[in-house]
Amino acid sequence: MANRIMLNETSYHGAGAVNEIATEVKARGFRKALVCTGPHLLKYGTTAKVTDVLDAAGIPYEIFSDIKANPTIENVQDGVKAFRDADADCMIAIGGGSAMDTCKAIGIIINNPEFVAALSGLSVWVSSTDTSLSVSSVCSSSSTTEGAVSNDCC
Repeated sequence: MANRIMLNETSYHGAGAVNEIATEVKARGFRKALVCTGPHLLKYGTTAKVTDVLDAAGIPYEIFSDIKANPTIENVQDGVKAFRDADADCMIAIGGGSAMDTCKAIGIIINNPEFVAALSGLSVWVSSTDTSLSVSSVCSSSSTTEGAVSNDCC
């Protein structure tokens, strides 16, 4: 069975775009986010540019920053556990490709647990998710999740 993927439903670009992340979270009815970000973006304050917006809007979140370059299956499984432990209902990815890829993979597993075994050895996305928003901190094609905010975190 083939599944259709819809990319970049809503995108914001340019100065002030990061402020729209709270608007998108609230408009979609989400109540708590898992913020997926790389350890360096957390350490050097890039992640704070997004979490400050969430704090100001009263949106609760937890941070998952144990994301490695070229994430492994174990890395993604740790993210799935973090999502469930946080009792989150959405994810916000902050970063470049590794954070985005990890967030997307977590979303696929959360939304399609029955497909996990079927994915072994395949490089095929089985389903889009409705739980992730992305903030691209680099000018790249990595912000191809359902909602995207870019170019305001650098």
